[in-house]
Amino acid sequence: MNDITFEEAPDVPQTHTITEALQSVWNEPGQFIKNWNYKGAVLSGVLRAPIFLITYLAGRESIRLAVGAAAIQFMFRFAFAGVGGTLIQRFRRVEPPWKALLAIMLILPLISHLFEFAIQFMFAYFTSTQDHTDEAILRSITVSIISALFTLFAMRRNVMIVGEEDSRSLFHDISRLPVLVFEFCAFIPNEIASLIRRGALLTAGIAVIGFGMFAQIMIWAIVNRPFWTYSGGKSIPFFKYWGFNGLLLMILAVIVSLIVFNRKHHR
Repeated sequence: MNDITFEEAPDVPQTHTITEALQSVWNEPGQFIKNWNYKGAVLSGVLRAPIFLITYLAGRESIRLAVGAAAIQFMFRFAFAGVGGTLIQRFRRVEPPWKALLAIMLILPLISHLFEFAIQFMFAYFTSTQDHTDEAILRSITVSIISALFTLFAMRRNVMIVGEEDSRSLFHDISRLPVLVFEFCAFIPNEIASLIRRGALLTAGIAVIGFGMFAQIMIWAIVNRPFWTYSGGKSIPFFKYWGFNGLLLMILAVIVSLIVFNRKHHR
């Protein structure tokens, strides 16, 4: 039985270069309304609002202020993510994929967080909670980076798209998300394992180290601490840094990927 969709499927230009993608956006601005990505709007609002709710509650603010900050964030993200999803969808066919990723990473976070900062700053100004807003926005930026990566990853696999022949219902796409999340997490280890199998050891090593640096920055921003501690502030040498833990985790994931590949290859 075919899935029921809520949008028509008009002809969509096939874009394969950054220039073609940008031209399609420039020449058809009405698509941001016609093909507003309600799927991204719903999921983004549900994902981002708790960040502000938890940050305000952790800062020992009242439930009323925490809910207010979360509600403002939900409304903003619900509106903006629909537009952002439409933009990412136009870049999903760009080749090579890293060019689409770079363009999305530069455009969307910059625009969205400028608006986000202005809106949340006004809320913080009238409620005297500027410190919590800064922390929440920093955490929101880290989520934006991961979200942009995952959204492009999913859309290149015909998930979370609207207004195209390949689009499906929201329920169908949500049902595919768990598998896509697993594939998304396994993507980098599999790519590094592929480099090792091809003998590109230097490139593989740089990729592992780069992931460690990325993990350090991302988790530092989320927890507002540069290193991990236990038992009231004690730390373990080397292991205390998030980046080192991320590096070890990536090495283990690459080893697992190599083992799984070898087993499949010898069957």
